[in-house]
Amino acid sequence: MKTNEFIGFIVFWLVSLPLFLLRPEQYRGPAVFSSAIVIVAAFSIFIWALAKQGNVGPLWHHPEAIYGVAPLTGARLSWAMMRLVTSGIGGWAGGILYQSDFSRYSAKPGYQIWGQVFVIPICLLGTNILGIITTSCARGFYPEGKLLWKLYDLLEAIQMHGGKGARAAVFFAAFAFFLSQLCVNVVACGVVGGMDLAALLPRFINIRRGSFIIAIIGLCINPWRILNTANSFIAAISGYAVFLGPLSGIMIAEYYIIRRRRVKLSHMFISNSSSDYWYWHGVNGKAPVAWVLGVWLSMPGFCASVTPLAVHVSTTWVHAYYMSWLLGFFLSGAIWVGLNTMWPPVGLDDVDEFPYLWDEDKREIVDEKEVE
Repeated sequence: MKTNEFIGFIVFWLVSLPLFLLRPEQYRGPAVFSSAIVIVAAFSIFIWALAKQGNVGPLWHHPEAIYGVAPLTGARLSWAMMRLVTSGIGGWAGGILYQSDFSRYSAKPGYQIWGQVFVIPICLLGTNILGIITTSCARGFYPEGKLLWKLYDLLEAIQMHGGKGARAAVFFAAFAFFLSQLCVNVVACGVVGGMDLAALLPRFINIRRGSFIIAIIGLCINPWRILNTANSFIAAISGYAVFLGPLSGIMIAEYYIIRRRRVKLSHMFISNSSSDYWYWHGVNGKAPVAWVLGVWLSMPGFCASVTPLAVHVSTTWVHAYYMSWLLGFFLSGAIWVGLNTMWPPVGLDDVDEFPYLWDEDKREIVDEKEVE
């Protein structure tokens, strides 16, 4: 990492810290604003690249010539597509797990569904198409050097080769993406991690304290090393799928198949053995078993992907890794259903006789009738 890049990283990190003081429900306004301006910036760069190149660029029509590889066909093409699908899911594996941290702020249940069903697929497809075509166009008018897949590399090239006004254009475009990334980083990394730590140790950590702890950890793990090469970045993103896919499978199977969407809400706030969800000192021993059995099939291929020079495995293990999220999701989910069928949990199908609400004044769960 160059000195100027490291300084930029530290500045971004410092700017993020004060935003952790906001409450989660206060992020909606900044998120909408940053989303709007980054759409303008993205389409501006895309249209400029198309106009400058005059077509979609050489990478779109002749990727094999650019990369110097033979065309993928048959099984090789299928497994390459499978790997990229898993990598795409891996990028959202965390969001799949923590979406309830934010969907609970919806005015009514189900308000978030339309965004997930329509907006997320459209945005993901749109950004992928824009990125591929823009990079392809950039290859046409910047043929020397590496492919400009990284947006900041493209903006740097525009500033270096551009004419009058290029510096100002790059500043405004970079500022739009800066605000967008700032919003994503604070919410999806800091706040979500803070929520997890607050749930783990609520007596000592709240969401704000947890967010600051995550920020410190995020600095200590040297995250810039992930961006050294495209392959290491894809391996890191796929790593999310390896470990989080089985967790998602367990949670979906628990709520929809085992519990059939029937839970005893009041017992979720009891932190002792009288709760149906206490299990053994607050730990359900079946969960680690189902998770490990869902992860292990992907681990050999994952290790080979992360350290290709040191670890070599057969093609079968590599293909299992390419299916890691789907494989872990269904395998852990099936094991979870089997374990809970053989050893049913306490209080299965039990629900509260009356709805319960959180009383902010008493700071406790109370009967809805008491509130009325």
